[in-house]
Amino acid sequence: MTAAPSPRRPPRATPLGVVRRSAAAWRRLSPFFGASRGMLALTAAGSVVAGLVEAALLVLIASVAQALSAGATAVDTMLGPVPVRASLTTLINVGIGLALLRTAVQLGLAYLPARLSATVNATLRRRLFTAFTGTSWPVQAAERDGHFQSLMNVHVSNASSAVLTLSALITSSLMFLTLLGSAFALSVPTALVVIAVSALLFIALLPLSRRLRRHAKALSAENLEYSQGIQEVVLMAEETQVFGSSPAYRANMDALIERVRVPLQRTRFLGRAVPNMYQSAAFTLLVLALGALVWTGATTGVAELGAVVLLLIRSLTFGQGIQQSLTRLDELIPFMHRLRDAMDHYAANPRQDGEEPLGRVERLGMRDVHYSYAAGVEVLKDITFEVRRGEALGIVGPSGAGKSSLVQLLLRLRVPDRGSLAVNGQDARTVRRDDWQARVAYVPQTAQLVHGTVADNIRFYRTGLSDEAVEAAARRAHIHDDIVSWPQGYRTVVGQRASAVSGGQRQRLCLARALVGDPDVLILDEPTSALDVKSEELVQESLQELKREVVLFLVAHRL
Repeated sequence: MTAAPSPRRPPRATPLGVVRRSAAAWRRLSPFFGASRGMLALTAAGSVVAGLVEAALLVLIASVAQALSAGATAVDTMLGPVPVRASLTTLINVGIGLALLRTAVQLGLAYLPARLSATVNATLRRRLFTAFTGTSWPVQAAERDGHFQSLMNVHVSNASSAVLTLSALITSSLMFLTLLGSAFALSVPTALVVIAVSALLFIALLPLSRRLRRHAKALSAENLEYSQGIQEVVLMAEETQVFGSSPAYRANMDALIERVRVPLQRTRFLGRAVPNMYQSAAFTLLVLALGALVWTGATTGVAELGAVVLLLIRSLTFGQGIQQSLTRLDELIPFMHRLRDAMDHYAANPRQDGEEPLGRVERLGMRDVHYSYAAGVEVLKDITFEVRRGEALGIVGPSGAGKSSLVQLLLRLRVPDRGSLAVNGQDARTVRRDDWQARVAYVPQTAQLVHGTVADNIRFYRTGLSDEAVEAAARRAHIHDDIVSWPQGYRTVVGQRASAVSGGQRQRLCLARALVGDPDVLILDEPTSALDVKSEELVQESLQELKREVVLFLVAHRL
């Protein structure tokens, strides 16, 4: 499980506060994607260009419309500080050019955020996966089922959506400011009206934004619980088939679904309601503002009035976009912080590694090893032994005796509280982990297969192993004859629930996986506990052959 984030005082739900929280979340994640700043800068520049082009196009449309209504063939007026005198044909051609330019710029503004969001999504997933696989085994073992899956899917997707929303906020804000600047050039009173309207609407909608943020935080937490519950459903599918899907079982899942439904419904409702309320209020205030301009005589001409109206409408549209982006960011910020908290937690607990190379393992043992999961409660105490190549050591004891803990210490998944694991007379902690992984192999009690071919399962992502090495390992594990009897031999696709593979075959496939790298140390956890007589005899035969070549550890409940 991830470390609990430090308590944060709930900030005030103001537009500036949302921007500050978004910037803080962005700063926490931005080190993981380097090209994002450049793409955001391009988005900002494109937004300014788009705003200027759109303002020019709106003013041109208003001027041409006024000239047509007056029966004129040319326009001779002041558009803000710029005098304009041209024929209608010329202005129409210019308008077509501006429309095409606007289309090109808008396509760029659509492409850049889409590319940025997809890149961030992929980069975060790679970084999160690397952080998780690089963290220590105690941290991984403490993860609840489904937690990492939720981070990789829900939280990364929401973080990339936040980047997309941030791009939309930049675009809307700069377009709004550009159109507002154009409105200032045409009519200062109109520009002041736009500013006042936007400020009033932001203030009026603050309580709803605050409520949206609370529901978004609840949704983030409940999504984690839901993902963990789904993972348990998959893992317990066989037991569910055997014992039945009881009303209590279904009620538990219904409760998880309902706990997600409530904050999701409220978040989605407020996420749509706030922008729609902004739009409705904006149009109402627009009508009132136009009435005020007419009553006070602030306009100086029909063309200018038309241009001001168009700019005002478009400004309020982008103002709505700002409000919508801020609302969406408020919803996504908790996911971003939770994702970075998890990545920081993984990074803060790296796997222990050494710097010394490791040659052929001749002997392995422990010196006065103590280990405990909780302070004051020792699972292992005063463990001292040494095993040499060609010898086998049985680790026998009832459940809870510490057998699994001892195995994890032998595999360097955990580090002793006191004492040391010694290899060839030196502390194993000084040895490079890559060398250790190449010379120490493990067959767990529960055989796990990945979805892929038989050869893929034996090779297990170690691309340097040849087909000949894979077949040789299968022969040593006494599974080769079974494999060649299958329709596609080593190309047969198997998986965790593959019905064509028996439990004994599954166990021997995992034994072949352990043997394919020619390890010096082999650790087997209950290798024959769930096997039929024939499979057990085959595994025992393999172990007798291996005993002379490796340091062998066998874990069992009984002698």
